[in-house]
Amino acid sequence: MNDSHDKRLDDAGSIAVLFAAALVPILAAVAVVVDLGVVYAERQRLQTGVEAAALAAAADWSSGGAACADAAAFVNDNAGDASNPITTCSTTGTARHGSVSVSSSLTTSLTFASMLGRDSATVDASATVQLGVAGAATGLRPIAICSDHPAIVTWLNSGETDSSVHRINIESDGTTCGGDVPGNWAMIDFDGGSNSNAELQDRVVHGYDGVIELPVTLNGDPGIPTPSIDIDTLIGEIVRIPVFADARSSGANAEYDLEGYVTIEIVDVVMTGAAAGRHIDVRFVTATLGEAPTLSSAEGYGTYAWRICSFDNTGECS
Repeated sequence: MNDSHDKRLDDAGSIAVLFAAALVPILAAVAVVVDLGVVYAERQRLQTGVEAAALAAAADWSSGGAACADAAAFVNDNAGDASNPITTCSTTGTARHGSVSVSSSLTTSLTFASMLGRDSATVDASATVQLGVAGAATGLRPIAICSDHPAIVTWLNSGETDSSVHRINIESDGTTCGGDVPGNWAMIDFDGGSNSNAELQDRVVHGYDGVIELPVTLNGDPGIPTPSIDIDTLIGEIVRIPVFADARSSGANAEYDLEGYVTIEIVDVVMTGAAAGRHIDVRFVTATLGEAPTLSSAEGYGTYAWRICSFDNTGECS
C-alpha cells in the first residue's frame, strides 16, 4: 500500500520536473515571438517614415528646394523621436532626371529576449524615389497637339524656358507627324466612348478623370470640332494635354500615337470665321504632377513626376 502511494508521488514529481523543463523553451519561444512582433512594428513605422521622407524630398527638390533638408524630421514623425533613428539622405542626377534615397536605422529594446542574452535589435529601412518625365496622368484635356509643330520644337530647344506666346493654327501648317490626318490639333477619345459634344465639352472644362498611361494609341477626330466645343472657356487657364507623334487614317477612324504630355497656358482661342484664321494661342510651362504610377522613357515636354522605385533596396530605379 505504502509502496503504491510512494510510486504515485514519484510519478507526480517526475511530471513536475518534465513540465518545468518543457516550460523553459516554451517561454523562450513566446518571448521570441513577442519581441519579433515589436521589431516588426518598429520596422513598419520606420519604413513608413522613410517612404514619406523620400517622397517629401522629391517634392522639395522638384520645386527648387533642398531635397534632403527635412528628411530626418519626416522619419522622426513616424518612427518617434524617442527611438532616435539615424537617417541619411542622398541624391543622384538632377531634379528633372534623378533620384533621391533615404535610409534610416534605429535600435529598439527587447523585453523578453533579454532572458536569452539579447536585449536589443537593429531595425533598418530605406526607400528611393525616381524623378523623371511623367508616364501617366489624370485630368488631361482631350485636345492633343502634334509633336513636330514648330512651337513644340522651339519649346524643347529652349530647354523648356521659352515663355513666348505661340499661335498654333487649326489647319496644318507644314508639320509632318500628322501623316494623312489634317491639322495640328486633334480631339482625343480617351475611353472609346461616343464622344458626344456634351462629353467632350465636359472634358475640355474639367479634364478626363481616368489615367492615361504612355505610350498609347487612341482614336480621335482630326482638327478641333465646330465652335460648339467651347475651347475659349479655357482662356487664362493652365491645362495639361497629350502630345501625339504620329497619326493615321481619317475622320472618326483616325488613330493617334500619344507619346507625352505638355502643360500649356491658353492665351487666346479663335474658333469662328475662315478656317485659315482659326487658332489657339498658347504659352508652354513646366509642371510637376507629383507621384505617378510610371515614368516615361520617351521625349519629355516639360511635364514631370516621381515614383517610389525601391523599398528596402528592392526594386528597379534605372
